[in-house]
Amino acid sequence: MPDNPTVIPREVLFGNPERASPRLSPDGRRMGYLAPDEGVLNVWVRTVDSDDGRAITHDRKRGIRVYFWAQDNRHVLYLQDSDGDENWHLYAVDLEPERSVI
Repeated sequence: MPDNPTVIPREVLFGNPERASPRLSPDGRRMGYLAPDEGVLNVWVRTVDSDDGRAITHDRKRGIRVYFWAQDNRHVLYLQDSDGDENWHLYAVDLEPERSVI
């Protein structure tokens, strides 16, 4: 056993992953994943077989940990609480807002 074991940096244990929770859209054309945006975990979406990833959420506080694809392939749903109060809300992001009907 070594005299001085290597200490694992705190950032490695508790920091944000580069990418996490990959999920394909129901039609298989897009992939969603969690990744840092300005140091905070947000939902990103990209086209499969492409490198056109873009953040579709812009949380700057606690980060997003849970998201889902809607069955229409157009919306991504995510859960968010406010400042750790466990008062969860469900939000939707429309990936095709130019087609939205008001």
